[in-house]
Amino acid sequence: MTTELSIVIVNYKSWKPLENCLNSILKEKKIKFKVVVIDNNSNDSKISEYKSKFKSIIWVESPENFGFSKACNIGASMVKSKWLLFLNPDTKIPNNCLSKLLRRVKNIKNKIISIKQLDDKKKDTHAYGLFLNFYSLNGIFRYLYRLLFGQSKWRLKNKKSFSPDWVSGSFFLIRRKDYLKLGGWDQDFWMYYEDMDICKRAKDLNMQTLFFNDLFCYHYHGKSSRIDFKTKVDSKSEVIKSSKIYINKHFTGLYGRLLLVTVMLSKIIELSILSLFLKEKRYILKKILK
Repeated sequence: MTTELSIVIVNYKSWKPLENCLNSILKEKKIKFKVVVIDNNSNDSKISEYKSKFKSIIWVESPENFGFSKACNIGASMVKSKWLLFLNPDTKIPNNCLSKLLRRVKNIKNKIISIKQLDDKKKDTHAYGLFLNFYSLNGIFRYLYRLLFGQSKWRLKNKKSFSPDWVSGSFFLIRRKDYLKLGGWDQDFWMYYEDMDICKRAKDLNMQTLFFNDLFCYHYHGKSSRIDFKTKVDSKSEVIKSSKIYINKHFTGLYGRLLLVTVMLSKIIELSILSLFLKEKRYILKKILK
């Protein structure tokens, strides 16, 4: 029985969520799969314990924190299976979810695939979105755009499946040959926007996304990015930095410059106001103005 699926998980000090995630994956008995965990230099001496607990897992110890994209590419380079699933360590997979998903997509070509994600209150986290553009700059613009083009979240949740602009990298299924065709994850993105970027590049090659509403996993969001004050500030600063990288990559000319100025100015104004009241916002503002 050949390996159908390889699961790549990037970990940074998320040991307990990772343990729960791995235990949920290892309950899957109907398909043959491999799991690769790249530890992004957690540097807390815990990896030995987890290597002993999970001997069937392929463990990779990074000499430094490479960020999400590069770590994912390292993990993917170690396997040769038909399918690649990039998965966050703070997810939990229901019984037989993966085998059901692989049966369903068996004959589906050239797609990036994801499923519904529920938080700890079993609420849909809407793990998909619109490409960054003028019409998606804030919640009001996004709401009006979705309403105008029949893409409201209320309407989408009643569909068995649909094709959003991009799906979250927290559960990201792709054929290995399509991953290679796309050149993998763009390592210019250290964290955030890498999922939007790879979906945008896929769309430019006529490769669509496919999101299933009737299959789900749990995603306890933020277990890695909010473990302490510094990590929280760093991760939220990275969102803004990555939006700049995305705009510079996918937009040119006057339009691109206007979009970049609008995005950065709106963030600076927002952080400047909030920094009067919140220490976290002051530190984020300092980081992005460096």
